[in-house]
Amino acid sequence: MQPGRSKVVPTRNQADKAYEPVVLLMRARVLHQHGQLDEARSAYKKVLKKAPDNFTALHFYGLAEYQSGNLELGIRSLKRALLIEPGSAQAHSDMGIMLIASGRFADAVAACDKALALDPGLALAYANRGLALAGLSRHDEAVDSFDKSIELLPSRADSWNDRGNALHKLGRYDEALASYAKAIEIDPLNDIAFINRASTFKELKQFDQALASYDRALSIGKRPVEAGIARAETLLFMKNVKDALATCTAVLQVEPNSVPALTLLGNCMAALGDAETATTLHSRALELRPNFEAAISSKIFSMDFCAGSTIEAQQATRKTWWTQVGAPIYRACAVPPANDRNPDRRLVVGYVSADFRAHSAAFSFRPVIEHHDRSQFEVVLYSGVVIPDDVTRAFEATADKWRDMTHMTDQQLADQIKQDKVDVLVDLSGHSGGNRLRVFARKPAPVQVTAWGHATGTGLPVMDYLLGDPVAIPVEDRHFYAETIYDLPSIVIVEPLPDEWRSQDLPFDRNGYLTYGSLNRISKISDAAIEVWAQLLAAVPTSRLILKDHQIDDPAVRQTLLEKFGARGIAADRITLLGSSSRQDHLETLKQIDLCLDPFPQAGGVSTWEALYMGVAVVSRLGNAVSSRVGCAVLAAAGLPDFIATDDARYIEIASKPDLERLRSIRRGLRDFILERCGPAAYTRAVEDAYRTMWKRWCATPFDEAKDRALRRGR
Repeated sequence: MQPGRSKVVPTRNQADKAYEPVVLLMRARVLHQHGQLDEARSAYKKVLKKAPDNFTALHFYGLAEYQSGNLELGIRSLKRALLIEPGSAQAHSDMGIMLIASGRFADAVAACDKALALDPGLALAYANRGLALAGLSRHDEAVDSFDKSIELLPSRADSWNDRGNALHKLGRYDEALASYAKAIEIDPLNDIAFINRASTFKELKQFDQALASYDRALSIGKRPVEAGIARAETLLFMKNVKDALATCTAVLQVEPNSVPALTLLGNCMAALGDAETATTLHSRALELRPNFEAAISSKIFSMDFCAGSTIEAQQATRKTWWTQVGAPIYRACAVPPANDRNPDRRLVVGYVSADFRAHSAAFSFRPVIEHHDRSQFEVVLYSGVVIPDDVTRAFEATADKWRDMTHMTDQQLADQIKQDKVDVLVDLSGHSGGNRLRVFARKPAPVQVTAWGHATGTGLPVMDYLLGDPVAIPVEDRHFYAETIYDLPSIVIVEPLPDEWRSQDLPFDRNGYLTYGSLNRISKISDAAIEVWAQLLAAVPTSRLILKDHQIDDPAVRQTLLEKFGARGIAADRITLLGSSSRQDHLETLKQIDLCLDPFPQAGGVSTWEALYMGVAVVSRLGNAVSSRVGCAVLAAAGLPDFIATDDARYIEIASKPDLERLRSIRRGLRDFILERCGPAAYTRAVEDAYRTMWKRWCATPFDEAKDRALRRGR
């Protein structure tokens, strides 16, 4: 042993031991600030092992867990920190953001209020409070809170962006755009602000600006999937299927199992008329995420276009929406109605739609709304129209009460319906865009009906009735539906067209050849229909075919159509493709057509009625579901059963050998016949009789507790 050396290892003094957690905490904070969350969490745990009540360690360990996706661990740690130091404004504010992430918005507001009581100058607490208020749909208050945050810290881009989101929800779109612009000015790489700004442009139907903003977000590269999906949606709105397909494909290269991208790719294929591939893609999306609502609704639509799809399978897919989406809502929100059970009193009827505007669906239900007997029915319209037009204003003038529901949450709308004491609530959208089926799932009215806009069944057992007719929904198929079927003279009507739009002259008499036509959506024109139409054109070699739809504006759609006919031996010069136009010009195209061809398996409804009002007969093929029978139902209601085909051969026979004198007589006299049988006044009386019958049934039926329990179990 060397002189002066001791064998005893010196012990650390008390000061060293007390200092050790401080060193560890400093190291943990450095790791945290550099984004090394796993290492930071481990270091915070070491601090807490030595100093379990270290407020700073508990506070920042909670934040690290939250940022790592461990929300409940983060909340528990922050709660412990606040027990030790309840006077920390920052900790209360951070608790607010964690509670927002867990969906506990009211608790988050309370946490932020505590923070601001302790430190009124804490800008982030105002920002977090704004987010919590937005989560509660208290968007006016959220804007005020963001304004206070910005006043204290004007250079924070996220506050400007979040303010823009709240303004968007309020429909204050110009202010929202200005707020996003400020966020981008502060942080030109804030891709979320670009994405949100694009959403506002899209809502305003300023699609070119929306695309430019999405493209800027994509160039930043932080969120290629989110921005790409939104871009593809916009392109589909613009009827640019080719570029939408390319964008979806690019997203799927980044994230092959992106459920939204698979859904949108399916929608692209449906727009091109390939319903079978669309259904396959939607099914794949639902395998990955069974409760993805957009995929369920898209599959419902694509199945309606599939030739081999059965009514049982179609209604089963609609029931999927109920089990995955509707039943949990009913379980959480439904309350038995308390309406006055007087069977003979004046009834309050509410109509729910986003199509109180210049839209084909509006042409079917506007006649009923306008012709209601106001001594017996009070009419309340719940509108989801974002950009009102002259038709919207006409609807508003017609209503006894007009409710703009565009910025109402589902619960707020359900509460408004109850406050309005609606007795019969009518869904005018089905599973189509802008629907509020989540509101109907809450059962806010005693009697709920679906009709006209997408009258193919919803799958909701809380939707009491579906307005139909015996041709569209045969008795033998009715057990597949969630709703009870109530028969009307026709499943759908349209308002009469101006008489001056039509011509009583048969085009054949001018041209010397037959001109066929279809003014339906191109997505309805299946390969099966094209095959039959090609056979028809071959059987009548001098004939011509006119197809008109706004989707034809898309070059990819035009090319696809011509290629499909060309592959079947039909030259392009025999087919006239017409795109978008005014409604009058659209319908006056029928002056050039001798005989309309209904597509299949999804037939025309409104378009079939429009052709008949213009004096043009329609050949329709009877299918096995509402969507494939509605054209035949319209023909039966209009007294033209001889134009109904039961198979391809009969379809070709009717269309290839029409009685020209009968076509001339139809052009001259069918309009008056329709008005007598299915005109607005007569049809509305039938609808009102239906509502009264439904109401009397409800009045006579006690609340069914057993059924309620079954619905709450998702059955």
